[in-house]
Amino acid sequence: MTAPNVLLVVFDTARADAFEPYGAAPGTTPAVRQLAERGGAYRAYAPAPWTIPSHGALFSGLLPRTARMPGADPYQMITGSRAAVPSLEQRWLPSVLAAAGYQTGALSANGLVSAATGFDLGFERFRQVDAGYWCAWTGRIGWALQSLKANMDDGASEIEWLLGEWLRNPGRQPFFWFVNLTECHSPYLPPSPYSPLGAWGRIRASQEWGRYLRGETHRTVFGGADVPDGALDRMRRLYAGCVAMLDGWLARVLEGLAAAGLADDTIVIVTSDHGENLGEAGLLGHAFSLDERLIRVPFVVAGPAAPVPGPLFTLADVPGWLAAGCDLAGAPWPVPTGQQVAVAQFDGYQDPGDARVRGLVADWGIGELGLRRLTDPLTCATDGTLKVVRRGTTTELYDLDVDPLERSPVPLVPEVSARYGVRLTPLLAALDRAVDPDGDLSRAPEPTGSDRPLPAELSEAETESLMARMRVLGYM
Repeated sequence: MTAPNVLLVVFDTARADAFEPYGAAPGTTPAVRQLAERGGAYRAYAPAPWTIPSHGALFSGLLPRTARMPGADPYQMITGSRAAVPSLEQRWLPSVLAAAGYQTGALSANGLVSAATGFDLGFERFRQVDAGYWCAWTGRIGWALQSLKANMDDGASEIEWLLGEWLRNPGRQPFFWFVNLTECHSPYLPPSPYSPLGAWGRIRASQEWGRYLRGETHRTVFGGADVPDGALDRMRRLYAGCVAMLDGWLARVLEGLAAAGLADDTIVIVTSDHGENLGEAGLLGHAFSLDERLIRVPFVVAGPAAPVPGPLFTLADVPGWLAAGCDLAGAPWPVPTGQQVAVAQFDGYQDPGDARVRGLVADWGIGELGLRRLTDPLTCATDGTLKVVRRGTTTELYDLDVDPLERSPVPLVPEVSARYGVRLTPLLAALDRAVDPDGDLSRAPEPTGSDRPLPAELSEAETESLMARMRVLGYM
């Protein structure tokens, strides 16, 4: 039997409930719905609420802390990623597939998933694509003009063209092709005809993005700033337009796959690395939270894939699941057999005494509580109805059936523990294991070493280019 091809598509920052199989209105995402009808749509969780650690888990099969993925300090995340990834080579999904004879290729519109961060490891060809607005003006006037024109995407059209070239000339098979698209990431400015707003609405939205999201997300959240209802409505409508654009992109790619005669032999996976908050419980953007809107992600599969185990599936299960479907002998990951509890982790700024962190707290006026939220490590375990979150040394319980927006944490006092009884036992056990990066995660040994040298230092120009992308995406 010939091993199947794999097309793994990550719609970066796409929350599950934006898609029809997960509750979105009929007609919202017909391509994703039809893909699910051919295969299935599964209840899946991201192991982190932002890009680098979530992709690290997707490719290594390890939770972020075990994989030594960096925290969200923007001044440390690049060097941390470049140091962590090479040590994972022997269990890095593209590397293992390449060693098994797969042709490996990647197309990424996300600077955090790039050669600069070490994510080209194992790929024979890795193409970084710039969003149109990287080369455009980025001041207030520039963003207003771009939003008025509504003629730029975040790299999706170029990646579509490149992927079309690959499909027309697929080379040797089987192949493993990975795509990351950032259309759902702020600034939420889809081009026509996907923008639901008129000219003035788009201009207003571009300025609101600069005010509430670009570099200010954490101030908005931690400072308790009120975002006007009109601004939130525009964000949500534009986000829906971005999702619709991606669905149209997927439809054309699937048509190309069929035209190339590859559809029956290719496992197609559409997922996301994390979701997005759009004002729920005062939260915007992503990171610094393990809210359900951030860690619930779509996972839609069609093609000659192995059964997806349930009831819960996580991105860290993907390598083992794919190894089973591709019949990889001696794969370094266990075959997932289904789990009742999903775990996610987040590490922000590491040192609460750091002068930069103290400066942010002072500039944003967020006080000691804000400082804790910037620096306390977060870990959660959920079964989809209950969630326990450890924030620093404090453990909180959320009953998602009663409190779906996670507004009211319940302290784990004895009477509460007694009320929920045995339902809490597996959650607390998983939480305890996941808090410690060296703990027993019931998944795999800690990362094995590699003889591969660390990537060469980035040049000053490369560093500034990557920092510019991070500023536009709101990380700095």
